[in-house]
Amino acid sequence: MSAGAASAPAPVQRGRTILTARALHRLGVGIVADASGADPREIALRWTDANGGLHAAVTLPLAVRDERGRTLEEQGAELRSSLVGGMRERAGRRVDGVDLRFSGVRREKTRRVR
Repeated sequence: MSAGAASAPAPVQRGRTILTARALHRLGVGIVADASGADPREIALRWTDANGGLHAAVTLPLAVRDERGRTLEEQGAELRSSLVGGMRERAGRRVDGVDLRFSGVRREKTRRVR
């Protein structure tokens, strides 16, 4: 067996991969839920077209207790960058903007040990 035959590229598979609007929605909600720690049922996400990219409008509850001591502005910036990077990495989609709205409060329950 020659070295050229062993390193021959694999044949290219024909076809397409299509991501539906529902799949993009659920992926976005999952990314925001992972980044924020919120329950996915508490997150509202709406995608709109932004000149070939995507623009997200996200509404979620505010976590009252932030263990890292971050400000609201820092929490929002981290959530926005998580969504933009996650959609680029996982779906190959460009997110040009993220409008983030905190509605309500999610209280972290601390349990006491007796």
